[in-house]
Amino acid sequence: MNVAEAQRLCLLWNVPFYSYRLPGEKDFFWGAQSGGEVLPFRGMSDVQGEEGFVAVPFRETENSPALFIRKDVSFVNETENSGIEDGLRNYRRGIDKMRMPLPGVSKEEYDKQIIAVIAALKRRTVSKVVLSRSLVVECDALERAPEWFVKLADSYPEAFVFLISVPGVMTWMGATPEIFLRQAGGLAETMALAGTRYAGEKEVWGDKEIEEQQIVSRYVEDLLNGSGEWKKKGPFSKQAGKVEHLCTSFLHSGYLSCARVDELRRKLHPTPAVGGFPTRKAMALLEQTERYERRYYAGYLGPIGPDSVFQWFVNLRCMELFPRAACLYAGGGITALSDPEKEWEETEMKSRTLLDIMA
Repeated sequence: MNVAEAQRLCLLWNVPFYSYRLPGEKDFFWGAQSGGEVLPFRGMSDVQGEEGFVAVPFRETENSPALFIRKDVSFVNETENSGIEDGLRNYRRGIDKMRMPLPGVSKEEYDKQIIAVIAALKRRTVSKVVLSRSLVVECDALERAPEWFVKLADSYPEAFVFLISVPGVMTWMGATPEIFLRQAGGLAETMALAGTRYAGEKEVWGDKEIEEQQIVSRYVEDLLNGSGEWKKKGPFSKQAGKVEHLCTSFLHSGYLSCARVDELRRKLHPTPAVGGFPTRKAMALLEQTERYERRYYAGYLGPIGPDSVFQWFVNLRCMELFPRAACLYAGGGITALSDPEKEWEETEMKSRTLLDIMA
């Protein structure tokens, strides 16, 4: 059995599972929870000694809780253990309700939202807002998800590629370029990623993109002060498929305690890269402007391993999967220098990450 076959069985039999490929690596990881309800994720301090996968939404609500999928059974790449398939068959369950996608956001509606946000920015109430939209594509998403997962991994070798599911709650897939927070190999790391253009453009970065990224970088740098010695690198261009972004990374030698990890993750989420700045005012403006719940889009997710190792990524270039549709999400940072048409084009550009592999 390989990872794609295990994904297919879990989706067919409603078994909670996770699967992923780390950036720049070749191994595919799969794990599933064999029994009991998938419990809320409340912090590293509560899961010490356990392994599994975390998924935290943009905003935690009753319908979109932070989740921890336990690693009860697992393998890497493939397994000859026939007992895993037998076990999955025994774990299968029914679900009380099936989620359905909300209508997508049209260009006309998105343009109006951008114009309203730019007007607020020019009044200096906020300096940046990350406005997003959704796009619904009718298709047999759950059936094709394992095939898409392989295509995503092949097409985006430097991304964190994932397919996870908690039946009745969520099923998501994506290929994200952005580290949220991770520690492995004796280092802790986070980053400030913002500003977008087509990959390979030789022109200098525009004022709008530079300003957008500086807002995020300053925010993260200020937040990390007092959290130990963090070494700053950048900004530099970071490619993500057909687009590239401005990136500043922050590295910390040595591992952080569980308490410090929980403190940082709460302060970091949501960063101005996915919400805006100042955070509270930007989030309030988003709540007035966006007409849908982001759910796990622009949240963060990733595995927790042994010995305080974890790798969490911002949930970007992603989609939520349903039996007969997929709902794609994309957004962009809006500043007073933004042009509505270019902002729409940026979301179209980012959506290609997933639309190209769904063809």
